[in-house]
Amino acid sequence: MKAYKILLTALAAVLAVSCYDDYGMPEPYVKYESEADFAAETGLRKLTIKEVKDKFEEASMWGSLSGTGTNQDWARTKSVKFGYLSSTEEGSDHVKEWPEAAGCYIAGKVLSDDKQGNIFKSLYIYDGTAAIEIKLTNGNYLKYKMGNWVFIKLDGLYLGNYRMMLSIGEGPTASINAMAEDRFYANSNMEDPARIREHVFVGPEDELVDGVDIKVVTKDNYTQLSKEDFGRLIRFEGLTCYYSGVENQNGVVNNVLRNGSYEQIYPSWIDTNTRNPVVSKPWYKWAFSEKNIFLYGSVCFTYLDLHNTSATHYTSDAGIYVVRSSGYSRFAGKPVLRDGATGDITAIYAIYSQQSTYRGGSSDYATYQLSLNTIDDMNFAESDYLTEAEAEALTPDGYDKDGNYDSANDSHFVPSENSDDRE
Repeated sequence: MKAYKILLTALAAVLAVSCYDDYGMPEPYVKYESEADFAAETGLRKLTIKEVKDKFEEASMWGSLSGTGTNQDWARTKSVKFGYLSSTEEGSDHVKEWPEAAGCYIAGKVLSDDKQGNIFKSLYIYDGTAAIEIKLTNGNYLKYKMGNWVFIKLDGLYLGNYRMMLSIGEGPTASINAMAEDRFYANSNMEDPARIREHVFVGPEDELVDGVDIKVVTKDNYTQLSKEDFGRLIRFEGLTCYYSGVENQNGVVNNVLRNGSYEQIYPSWIDTNTRNPVVSKPWYKWAFSEKNIFLYGSVCFTYLDLHNTSATHYTSDAGIYVVRSSGYSRFAGKPVLRDGATGDITAIYAIYSQQSTYRGGSSDYATYQLSLNTIDDMNFAESDYLTEAEAEALTPDGYDKDGNYDSANDSHFVPSENSDDRE
């Protein structure tokens, strides 16, 4: 009987291998025990992430982040190729080559986790000098755990600017959005598994060190944040939720924040698939996820005493941040915090702007955004959150007599024709 069981086990193993061979089992991702092993095997030279990001702004390249990532045309949407331009790219007015980088790599600890769907097709890494986004595909958390090291072979990839955030990915691409408008992107996602295996390598397991890999920001040092911190994982301690221009839980409407000459309401959802104007509506949940329509939500937090001033403030002012959450995230339908609630937020720090001087005020259209890895990265008391009933009662319209949302009854809502448009 024992020999019979062994024979069956062996036969099952053969059949399993045969099945995998028949269906083309993909090659496993290469994992290196150390960075030294990776460098020795590949013969590549290391660049720091800061060196890579600084290259974009050199005079011989594009000179600045501001005005070079608008995505409205190629003239203002710029990228740098790691290596030589191809024959079809030569003479391009939106891509420049960096030949020396073809023999280089970068290394970094993983800062992001896309398990809850708020981080989308992105891997953020940090090497102690700077952080950057690597544009990949879904399910990155399965292969690249937070804190683990990864190595990126740069040859043939592109460093691109989107609204003043740099990332590394495949070549530039153009598309048409839901409004039938041309849009231009300085780089694109690596989604082919074979292509990812050529460029992204798993390194040793590690952990994120608080205060080192995770930067700590408080009301005493927030003014020291700069463009050098874009893409970093930061714990903001002692931030206060601020309702801008919409009714709060006590029936009070605070002064509205401005983005340049435009009023910005928070908390809200926004639909960019409309024009003149883009539709924005008070929304007391993290994001809009109703009837197969998915829209980003925005909630404002600040270190400034905005509740006790009549002065005009702008989203570009230091100390004002917007938590932007995806309609595809697992926490999209959960109620947001109450106006005035204070707590800690750990998130990826970013800027969103066609151009900025980093000085704030009426001539600066920047918004400083925070992207959550998980909803658990919001450290507030349970009583700081609106209840479901409070959130629905505050929403101006769109609900029927039974409390169910119906966009047909929503005077603010213009549905997107393409819910996948993430412009």
